Amino acid sequence: MKKVVLKFGGSSLKNKDDLSKIFEVVRMYDRSFILVVSAVNGVTNSLIRALKVIKDIDIDEFLFDLYSIYQNFLDREYSDLKERVYQIRDLLMGAKLIGRVPDFVYDHVVSHGERCSSLLLSHYFNDHGLQCEEALPEQFGLLTDGRFKSASIDLYTSEKNLKDFFKDNKNYIVPGFYGIYEGEITILGRGGSDYSATSIAYCIDAERVDLYKDVSGFMTCDPKCVDGVQPVSRLTYDEAAELSYFGAKILHHSAVDPVKKKNIPLYIYNINSFRSIENPDTVISSSGSVTDEIIKSISFTDDIVIIQFKGPNVGRVPGLLGQIASNFGNEGINIKSVVTSQTSINVLISHQDIEKCRKITSKMKISEVENICYKEKISLIAAVGDGILKKHGVAARIFSAVSKQCINVQMISAGASDVTIYFLVDTRDRDNALRAIHKEFFGGERCENN
Repeated sequence: MKKVVLKFGGSSLKNKDDLSKIFEVVRMYDRSFILVVSAVNGVTNSLIRALKVIKDIDIDEFLFDLYSIYQNFLDREYSDLKERVYQIRDLLMGAKLIGRVPDFVYDHVVSHGERCSSLLLSHYFNDHGLQCEEALPEQFGLLTDGRFKSASIDLYTSEKNLKDFFKDNKNYIVPGFYGIYEGEITILGRGGSDYSATSIAYCIDAERVDLYKDVSGFMTCDPKCVDGVQPVSRLTYDEAAELSYFGAKILHHSAVDPVKKKNIPLYIYNINSFRSIENPDTVISSSGSVTDEIIKSISFTDDIVIIQFKGPNVGRVPGLLGQIASNFGNEGINIKSVVTSQTSINVLISHQDIEKCRKITSKMKISEVENICYKEKISLIAAVGDGILKKHGVAARIFSAVSKQCINVQMISAGASDVTIYFLVDTRDRDNALRAIHKEFFGGERCENN
């Protein structure tokens, strides 16, 4: 019988009672499992904050406080857990001594919460009669491409490693969020434990992946912005991937690809309203479903900056876009999207890359480009649904609803994905645009600004 891969996030690890809640859920499975766990709630943020003030922090006091967090989860002291917590002491001391945090130190320290969680959970499960073994990515060989802070997992090389390591009849608890490259720890980006779980599932040919969150799966829109949102019970792999890429925080943006490659279904549960394994909140698979309205959900992100390369004929110059992309790619900049016209090439990047991009563009010498400008305080809104580009009138309804709110649409893109239309608006207009589209396709009254 194939294993199932389970993943529990940090929101499921806030206090001692959460351990018993996780334990009761896991006991319902009638087969062996690999459980991927995130850091205890708040620990990753504490580690990041410590690194930001590394010159001033009292390292021993910080580690004592960190260990106290884990002590609050357990009835007795475990020497190996204390030893695990203090394993990063030398790295922290070294960073404090040199006054900066190298990338390899950052990734090792920031991923430390997951390694402590896996040992914590292993002790709890074994103490309560559910036999399991802790296994770390450095032991079973979950390999990455080596990019610090936002690595991708090398599925094909890792597959053999994991199949050789994991035994069919044993249960395992593993830390998510990171992999290994040439002996160094590289993290997968925030929310990366989802990606760990689906990558492990790919490597061992798991039957399914079950993700336990503190929200009820995907919704028709973010309930913080729109009133009357509805649950989305089924999504295709492509729909879920696009929603995640364009801002839906429920799922890591890279998590869908591994399970899609092997057609492994992905189930999302709200642990706080969990009833049974047979009742997931959202199922992600190859089949999905098609609704009359086509649109399944609306997502957004404010993490967008437009770099405009302007000139009379920039859209017609052969190789110009490639030249721009190469300059960014050589410096590790991820281009989210590109929209071109005769007089402008518009490159969409993340806010975190803006200063690096300013340095790059200041050195660019392109005769056809007369001006380079940056546009901030914009939001990208994505409407996602299988068939969105095929059903007549869907796009017209979207932009008619937005237009009625007197909202100016700055840029539109369709066709890059078969399931997505996205557009850009001023961030001040974002919520009104979301509400207008949601009301058009899902009904419900508009709510006040949050």
